[in-house]
Amino acid sequence: MLGEIIATGTELITGRVADFNARYAARRLHEAGLEVQCITMLGDRAPLFQEVLRQGLARSRYIIITGGLGPTEDDITAAAAAQALGLRLWRDEALLARIKKCLEERQIPWEERYARLALIPEGAVVLDPGGSACGFSLKHNNTRLFFLPGVPREMQLLFDHYVLPSLVGWCGGEACLVQRTLRLFGISETMLQEVVSRLAVFQQGVTVGLYPNFPENHLTLTLRGQDRQALEADMERLIAALAREVGDTLLGPEETPLEDLVGRLLRAQGLTLAVAESCTGGLIGHRVTNISGSSDYFRGGVVSYSNEAKMDLLRVPEETLGAHGAVSAETAVAMAEGVKKVFRADVGLSVTGIAGPTGGSPEKPVGTVYIGLVTPRGVEWFHYLFHGNREEIKVLSAQMALDRLRKELL
Repeated sequence: MLGEIIATGTELITGRVADFNARYAARRLHEAGLEVQCITMLGDRAPLFQEVLRQGLARSRYIIITGGLGPTEDDITAAAAAQALGLRLWRDEALLARIKKCLEERQIPWEERYARLALIPEGAVVLDPGGSACGFSLKHNNTRLFFLPGVPREMQLLFDHYVLPSLVGWCGGEACLVQRTLRLFGISETMLQEVVSRLAVFQQGVTVGLYPNFPENHLTLTLRGQDRQALEADMERLIAALAREVGDTLLGPEETPLEDLVGRLLRAQGLTLAVAESCTGGLIGHRVTNISGSSDYFRGGVVSYSNEAKMDLLRVPEETLGAHGAVSAETAVAMAEGVKKVFRADVGLSVTGIAGPTGGSPEKPVGTVYIGLVTPRGVEWFHYLFHGNREEIKVLSAQMALDRLRKELL
């Protein structure tokens, strides 16, 4: 069953905003075995949109349209679609009432322009009755159309809850869809592909999608069939087989980031954490505190960028810095020990390195990173040589530090 995606918004074609919506929808559709034959990006121009929509109706069984459903004058999607389809545009009073209630709950003053959100083509089915930015669906002859908001978070919510299940059910009768996206770190895309290719269980009706998502690799597994319980069991069997092959490079499901895994392990073991960062500039602390409830186990952190900060705040011996340098195993260990003492934490984690593009030397080239880890079980340090630009090296350093901690806690 062929389909297409139309992404609208002048901000997209001027390059001010990246189009995440079409990419997200295309990936999810591919994983479900639904073919997308084209993606069109348009500005906020009604005649061009109508022309593309009419073309799509002639060649596709489903069309997903994102953007242009807001309350401003340049949000033309609903009105332009109604005109192109020969439908009356009308105001859904029940939807309008829900929009007013939503705005009131968010303490947003009512403005008449918000009434535009309740204007939909006749015969449309509202997809999100509880939100102020709604989507709707239509069936025109043999083509199904889904109109979604341009805000990525809202679009993805509606797509996952309404659009994808509807399309899967339509093309597969009463078929069920069971899908898992797994995060992996420390295994290359090529190696992961080899693992999947040689496992016999992955040749039995499973759709596999492999997506680099720096600094991780994400693997999506999709099963379709009539018996959801049997599909769930098969999925667990697939994941178990994969885990046996890739070991601790398998972090877990997509919705659980690495810093959340680390936090759960710390909480389960009753341990507290403090971090000392140099080249990562606070990135580790930022990620740790992105998790709600991290105050249960995170004591604090220090960004000790200069040698003076390392000595004054973390009590790194001047002799250590003089003999081995700021980027060294000895300094990384001293930073981890120092931050552990400062915050009276059970675990001290540190990172020091050269993010570049300047500052490297033949002995310590750009990308040289040392990680220090002090736990109740002892002291460890790790040496890495990362490649990439400054931001990529910082991201890799923070990711690897958290992953070393995860593995130690496991």
